[in-house]
Amino acid sequence: MSSRNRNTRVALLQALLPVSLSPDEFDLDATKTWLREAGYLKDIDKKRFSLWLADISSRLQELDMAIEAYVRDRSLEELGHAELTILRIATYELTYANVPQPVTINEWVEIAKEFGAVNSYRFINGVLDKLATALRQPTE
Repeated sequence: MSSRNRNTRVALLQALLPVSLSPDEFDLDATKTWLREAGYLKDIDKKRFSLWLADISSRLQELDMAIEAYVRDRSLEELGHAELTILRIATYELTYANVPQPVTINEWVEIAKEFGAVNSYRFINGVLDKLATALRQPTE
């Protein structure tokens, strides 16, 4: 994956992290302004970033329900903020984006190594692998 794609994913992580911290206070426009002014929106796919940010923000409950199905022995409230945000974006990407599943999983596991808690990438990998497997199965 190109650095531009990775930068876009990291920008999405930065933009959506506040949702897990204060969901009722999240302001999409203010977040985009802050990211732009802080210089975090350089060398990204701006079209993808804007489309995905708006779509993910509108689907949080749906994404959380999908994640909950593959998180064992934990509630979403017990997850770290970075881990929850990574899972939300990756679940969106696996479900709605035209990106090969192995690419999505690999990219988000690598981002989890950098931004998540120590060894959380293993948890992220396990959840995303289960979700991807389920998505490959035909529905009856």
